[in-house]
Amino acid sequence: MKTIIVEKNKNNISAINYILDKFPNLPKASLFKALRNKDIKVNGKRINKDVIVNENDKIDIYISDIVLFNLPKKIEYIYDDENIAIVYKPQGILSNNEGKDIIEPTLDDLVKKEHPEYIICHRLDRNTSGLLIFAKNDDINQEIQSGFKNNCITKEYISYVSNCNFSKNEDTITNYIDINKKSGIAKIYDENNNKRNFKKITTSYKVLYTSKKRNYGIVKVLIHNGKTHQIRSVLSHINHPIIGDPKYGKNEINKAFKKYKQLLFAVRYKFNFNENSKLYYLKNKDILLDDNYYKNYIGDIYEKVTKC
Repeated sequence: MKTIIVEKNKNNISAINYILDKFPNLPKASLFKALRNKDIKVNGKRINKDVIVNENDKIDIYISDIVLFNLPKKIEYIYDDENIAIVYKPQGILSNNEGKDIIEPTLDDLVKKEHPEYIICHRLDRNTSGLLIFAKNDDINQEIQSGFKNNCITKEYISYVSNCNFSKNEDTITNYIDINKKSGIAKIYDENNNKRNFKKITTSYKVLYTSKKRNYGIVKVLIHNGKTHQIRSVLSHINHPIIGDPKYGKNEINKAFKKYKQLLFAVRYKFNFNENSKLYYLKNKDILLDDNYYKNYIGDIYEKVTKC
């Protein structure tokens, strides 16, 4: 059960809309089922139809966390050895709480219920799905962090993007990124502005599939130095915004495809640690997410994209 208090200056709001705003991953069908079953209280009174709520009203929601936050029923371990575990993160769940006080369970929380000693080594955006690395002790976590910093870990992504007309079938692009700390939105520039502290980034892509009929493409993306929203902002900058992306995409495109979460998937990690590393045994190891997790996401059929 979760209890929420209607925020200040919020008046004459539908209880259903307020709940959906606070729990965006909650399936509407599950919410209306809870309403019919009188599993929702407003100010201590059970309700079986939508009502208007106002500032400081108390809403009790008797729905399990699995349904309320649309959590995976089972953690999927794609790779596991004595030092690391690589876990599949579904779309919609947070990687971790990033030190913030939140009521929403994260993938890190779910993994720690099974393995309290595991340490999440990096993160994916809420609506980016795919592979996340966990270390099994502090020393290995430091090795992973060093590996990311020194390019001993290669990360590959698959993305569905708008606009099938690519200037090149594959390319490596160097840009400069500036992230607005207040809004969290990244802006991409082709040249550095010495008056600002822009970060240099390099992004590679390869076109795997295009559909002229529906005007979209599927690309494999490799980031050489990961920054916040790097892939999403760079693809938008070159006029190939990710389908479903609410920040860097286009509303009319997302609406046409009926996708409102970015179709971006972390699908592969390659390791190249040196012989002095505790993770040297992973050298040339290729951890790959099966394409059943992301193929045919918008209905078209194509060959296994990771073979391209």
